[in-house]
Amino acid sequence: MKWKFRLRVFSLLASAVLRLVREDPTGFAIKVAERVRTSDSKLLSKVPRNLLSRLSLPPSEARKFIELGELSDGIKLVERQGRSANRSDRHLAQRTRERLQQLTEPIPSSANSGERPTQHRILHVLTNSVPYTHSGYTVRSHNVLKSQRDAGLAVQGVTRLAYPVLVGKLPGSPVQIINGIEYHRLLPKSYPVSLLERDELAVAMIIAQAQYFGASILHTTTDFKNAMVVAKAAQRLGIPWVYEIRGELESTWLSKQPDYLQERAVASEFYRLARRQEAACARAADAVVTLSEIVKRQFVARGVSGEDIHVIPNAIDQRDLNREFDRSAIRAELGLPDISLVGTVTSVVDYEGIDTLIRALLHLPDSVEALIVGDGTARPGLEDLVRELGLDSRVHFVGRKPQEDIWKWYATLDVFVVPRKDLQVCRVVTPIKALMAQALEVPVVASDLPALREVTGGRAEYVPPEDSHSLAAGVRKQLQVPLTNDGDADWLASRTWTANADRYLRLYESL
Repeated sequence: MKWKFRLRVFSLLASAVLRLVREDPTGFAIKVAERVRTSDSKLLSKVPRNLLSRLSLPPSEARKFIELGELSDGIKLVERQGRSANRSDRHLAQRTRERLQQLTEPIPSSANSGERPTQHRILHVLTNSVPYTHSGYTVRSHNVLKSQRDAGLAVQGVTRLAYPVLVGKLPGSPVQIINGIEYHRLLPKSYPVSLLERDELAVAMIIAQAQYFGASILHTTTDFKNAMVVAKAAQRLGIPWVYEIRGELESTWLSKQPDYLQERAVASEFYRLARRQEAACARAADAVVTLSEIVKRQFVARGVSGEDIHVIPNAIDQRDLNREFDRSAIRAELGLPDISLVGTVTSVVDYEGIDTLIRALLHLPDSVEALIVGDGTARPGLEDLVRELGLDSRVHFVGRKPQEDIWKWYATLDVFVVPRKDLQVCRVVTPIKALMAQALEVPVVASDLPALREVTGGRAEYVPPEDSHSLAAGVRKQLQVPLTNDGDADWLASRTWTANADRYLRLYESL
């Protein structure tokens, strides 16, 4: 039977590649280039990092409108061009029409039967998961599933349609069991042509998996595209669904726009519609989870009942609270110098502000070096910046590391830095990484943003965002007189996945 599954996976991969190249050849080339750059393959890693992006075509006027969030204007431009419009733009216009339909489609109300199950069986519908994607999102998802299972709930994960094939990973079976948690993959024989067909297929496959598992509740996460398919599935199944607000699509999109376009982007059609649709999904859900009080207040202001919103913060493993370790021994094990070491463990993307950390080294003694654990789209530019500033010997990019050993990379630091930029996504999203550092008693220096103050409990050194002088001063202070966690044990204990499992259980009982 394995050969039949492999045939299905290759058939799905071929159809997905054809569809994605047809819809957006430029975007596809850029994504492939990034996959090649971050690949573990020695052969692929030798491919010049900008080769595929150089092969892509410059954006057309219609594409520029659409990338700026003016979807209808981009469509109209293609329509005015008629047959003279190139094939790529015609496909882009059709896909954008379908995106507009997704952005304006009414979210079905819950058809919860009101019957209380004898046992809660929770099907988590996820964007991505371990072992194919390693990020703050997948770390939280996996820990939520493990802690709920340990609390006596029956849980299972199912990932979005065609994942992980869509990110270039070919699974050996439709189910992976990671630390006792089952992850099911929705892998059709071929990838549907239209976005709307994909949504309907995802609904049907989620319903089939929910019925097989005997789910009593569906639980999904942002963005609204997940919520739309889960809302439809839950309505047809007659069971409640929970919407967990993590990063919002429009905020992440906004963070990628250049500074001079921020005001225009906030007023764009896409931003306004996506923001409205997220609120509509939250109002339609039987319950909403936010990771912070900040986000809860925002959604209350957008018309969601505060009684329906449960704050379940990011958290850490209980065992990380009591770890004993020798920092020098860990550095020797990891091949790192035993000097003053500051840094971060993160996705290497622009809004994380790692450029500010690099520039801060110019204002710190030569004996202070920076460690950056992780990878992402911003890494090539940051490596260029390091060379321009002559800091090659003081900045260590070590790439992604296995999750089971990630605590060691935190523990090796004298100061943990969260230098996020002053952007909407950074003001509201509370990262796990600062908590991990605090649990290991590594002092934290963070940008003074509401989300970072909340996630660290006011127990960090806060500095103005995007200010390398202030960041250097904060690091220097913590190297001399580091913060301690004296008296913080109860607060940290309330930020564990075990504590969160109790919060989820109370939420599910309320349904």
